[in-house]
Amino acid sequence: MPVLSTHPLYILYTSGTTGAPKGIVRDTGGTVVALNFCMENVFNVHKGSVHFAGSDIGWVVGHSFIVYGPLIRGATSVFFEGKPIIPNPGIVWAKVQQYRVTSLYMAPTAVRVVKKDDYDGDWIRKYDTSSINSFALVGERCDPDTIWWLHKHFPHVIINDTWW
Repeated sequence: MPVLSTHPLYILYTSGTTGAPKGIVRDTGGTVVALNFCMENVFNVHKGSVHFAGSDIGWVVGHSFIVYGPLIRGATSVFFEGKPIIPNPGIVWAKVQQYRVTSLYMAPTAVRVVKKDDYDGDWIRKYDTSSINSFALVGERCDPDTIWWLHKHFPHVIINDTWW
């Protein structure tokens, strides 16, 4: 059923660390326009894309770029929860191969965990990762060595350190 652009989409509450939690109402229209733009122009997600998200769905960027964003673009969203090296440092790349993932969305901390256990990329080479066209680093600034590591092992991929 169509709704007005000002129709509430969700309420996001602050943590309350500086007082009582406050609810912020996000409207449908502005949120949809912003997510559509970001998914297309920042994450390179289009109709038929497969977006892998190794982020927390509870964060605003989590549900925005794991659920709403891919749906708006007509893409598939692959969720991943857990340490990205269990049962082995190739689990993320196995999922990339299994689902033909086109874009990844992960925190630099998660990438560093994988990098620590697979610096030379032996696990990466065990899987077909050629479907990946973009890798978004989110939630924190990424260190230069991790970006270098990604470029070394994924030279065909756009690496985007968004900080979101």
